[in-house]
Amino acid sequence: MQWSLEAGKMFFQFNGLKVELKLTVLIADHWHQLTWIATPKGAMAQDHDTSVNIHFSAVDTHFMDYDLSFESDAPRRLRLELSPTPTCPTADCFHLIPACIFGDNNHAMVHPNEFPTLAQPSATNKAAAELWEFRADRASHPVSMVCASAGIFAISIDPYSADARQPDGFIRNGVLSRLPAGCGVSLGYGNTPFTFLDKRNFQPPTQHLTCGASAKGTIYIMPRVGRQAVHKIIRRLYSQYHDRPRHQATPRQGIEALARAFIDVNFSDEFNNYSNLKCQVPTDTTLRSWRPLTEIGWTGGSVLAYPLLLAQHLFPDLRFPKPPAHILDDIVSVYHHPSGFFRDVYGPTLVGMPPNQRIVSGGVNGWWSGFMPSTQDRHCAYTNAHAAYYLLKASRFVERTGGRPPTAWLEAACKVLRTAMALQRDDGAFGYTFHVDHRAVDDWNGFAGCWFVPALVLAANLTGETTFLAAARRGLAFYAPFVRGLNCWGTPMDTWKSVDQEGVLAFIIGARLLHELYGEDDCLELLAIGAEYEFLWRYGFKARPELPPLKNSPWNSCGGSVTSVSNPHIHPMGLVITDTLFYLADQTGDDYFRQRAQDAVAWILNTMELYPSTMGYGRYGVLSERFCPSDGLTIDTFADTGKPASTWWSYNGWAAANVLEGLAEHLLNEGRWNGFASESGIRP
Repeated sequence: MQWSLEAGKMFFQFNGLKVELKLTVLIADHWHQLTWIATPKGAMAQDHDTSVNIHFSAVDTHFMDYDLSFESDAPRRLRLELSPTPTCPTADCFHLIPACIFGDNNHAMVHPNEFPTLAQPSATNKAAAELWEFRADRASHPVSMVCASAGIFAISIDPYSADARQPDGFIRNGVLSRLPAGCGVSLGYGNTPFTFLDKRNFQPPTQHLTCGASAKGTIYIMPRVGRQAVHKIIRRLYSQYHDRPRHQATPRQGIEALARAFIDVNFSDEFNNYSNLKCQVPTDTTLRSWRPLTEIGWTGGSVLAYPLLLAQHLFPDLRFPKPPAHILDDIVSVYHHPSGFFRDVYGPTLVGMPPNQRIVSGGVNGWWSGFMPSTQDRHCAYTNAHAAYYLLKASRFVERTGGRPPTAWLEAACKVLRTAMALQRDDGAFGYTFHVDHRAVDDWNGFAGCWFVPALVLAANLTGETTFLAAARRGLAFYAPFVRGLNCWGTPMDTWKSVDQEGVLAFIIGARLLHELYGEDDCLELLAIGAEYEFLWRYGFKARPELPPLKNSPWNSCGGSVTSVSNPHIHPMGLVITDTLFYLADQTGDDYFRQRAQDAVAWILNTMELYPSTMGYGRYGVLSERFCPSDGLTIDTFADTGKPASTWWSYNGWAAANVLEGLAEHLLNEGRWNGFASESGIRP
C-alpha cells in the first residue's frame, strides 16, 4: 500500500484501488475539512485553534497503522473518512460496521422508523439516513468497512482514548457509514443523526468533545476481493484488542447452578410451568413470574427441555418440577393436522404488546405477535423448526446415553419436517410464516427457515430416510449466499426482517451436522464462513459500559454476541454453538475458532458471577437476556431514581437454557469435541 499527498489531499492506493482520507473537525456545530501538510513521519493539519498530527507505520501490503492526535483550545472532535476517488469503480457498495450496519440494514423490507437503515432520508422515516455514526463500542469490533466492486477499504480506531479532563478519565471514539461509499471513524464519538436507543425509540444525538486526545487505528486497502475478505480484518482486530473475561467458577459449577435455579426460582406454581421473572432494583428484588414459557421453541418449550435433559444426565439427583420429557410431550400434543405444523404455543402465553398484553391459552400467536404486521394467525418457521430440531436432538441424546426415547417425539418432529419439505421451494427456500388452516407458505422472506436444516439432518440420521437429507442439502445451499454476502436477515419475529445473529446459528449447526454425520467436505467451508459471520456480532474486546450496574464492574463483553441491528445489546444465544466451534477448530486446525469458543464460555461464566452482588438481585444461576456494553437498549431503570440501567432486572428462562445447553455440551464432550458422531461422543 502506498500513500501520498496531492494538493493538500491524502490518498491511499494499492493495485488500482485508490481512496482519499479526509480529515474534518467539528467547530461550533459545523464540520470543516482540513488540508494535509507533509511531515517526516506522516502529515499534519491546522484550523483555527486546532492542530492535528497523524503518523503512519506500514504493516504489510494491505494494512497501514496510524497514530492520530490533536490539541485545541476549545472542545472539538475529529473525523477520518475514507472514500473512493472518482476513477475507482464502486458499484454495489456494501457498508459494514459489525453489529450495527450491514449494507443498508435491509431498508426495503423492514418497518420504517424502527432502527437505523442506511438509505435516503424520508419525511416519514427518520430512521433512514445517508450518514449513521455510532459509538465505537456499539460495534463488536471498532471498524467501518466498505465492500465495493474494486475491493474492500476500511478504517479502525481504538474504542477509547485517555483524557484526564473527563469524569471517567477517557473519551469514547466513534465509527460511521456514509452513502454512497464512505466509511470513517471519529476521535471523540458522536451519535448522528440520532441516538438509537431501542426499536422505534430515537433520542437526541450525544457526543464526546475534548481539547486534546490521541488514538491508534489501521487503514485497510484490499483490492479485487469479495466480502469474505472482511474476516481477515476482523481477525487482525481481534488479535489487537482481545481480552478474555476472567471467572472463578468452572463450567460444571455453572451448569449445576443454572439447573437448580430452574427448580428453585424459575418454576411458577401460578402458571404450572417455567417462566420469565422480573423485579425492581433496588426497591423490590423479589423475582416474580410474569410470562409462562410455553412457546414450542425459540423462547421456551423445547429450548428448555433439551438442556434440562443434559443437566439431569450430569446431575442425576436433580428433580425438575416439570420434567423435560413432559415439556416435549406437551409440544407433541399440539400438532395441528390442517396445517401440518405444531401450534406455536402449547399452553397459556402472553400475546400482544405492552401495555395490552394478555394471557391466552391454546393459540398459535405468541408474545411476538404484536411485532408482526399481520393480525391473522400464522405459524412461524423459527418456533416450529426449533421444536422439531430439539425433539430430535433430545431423542438422539436419550438414545446415545442408553435410554429409549418416546417414539412420539420422532414421529411428531418428522410430520412437521415432511410438511416443510412438501412446501420447500425448488431453489431450497423454506417459508418464514405458514398458514394455519391449510398447508401453505404465507411469507417466504426470511432466514428463520434455515432452522429446518439441522432438524432435517437429524431426522435423516435417526430414520435413515434420504429424502430428509436431500431437503437439508438444498436448504443449506439456498441460505449460503446470504451468509457469504454478510446479510442474514429475518429470523426473530419481534425484530421483523432486520439483519440478525440468530439465524446463522442454524446454518452453522446444519453445516456441522452434514459434515460430521455424512462427511460432506464442502460443508466444512460453509461451517467456517457461518462461524466468521457470527463473529461479526461477537465482541472481540472489553467494552466500558456507561451505566450501572455494569459500569466499573468486573464484567467483560469479550465473547458475548449482539442480537441484531434492531436490538443493540448482548444476549447469551451464541453459547449454543460452543461445541460446534470447538469441532470446527479441530477439523481445520485453526485455533482462532477455539479461542472464540473459549471467549464465549469465559464471557458467560464471568457474567453469571455478577449475580447477586453486582446486579443487585437474583442469585448465582439466575440470568437475564440483556447486557448493554454501549448506549443501546438501556431502557430498564432503577426503581428508586428512574435512571437507566445497563441490564434488564429479569430472569429469562430461554437465556439461561441456552447457556445451560452450551456449557453442558462443552462439559460432556471436553477433550474430544466430536459431538454426537459416535457412542463415545457423549459421556458422563
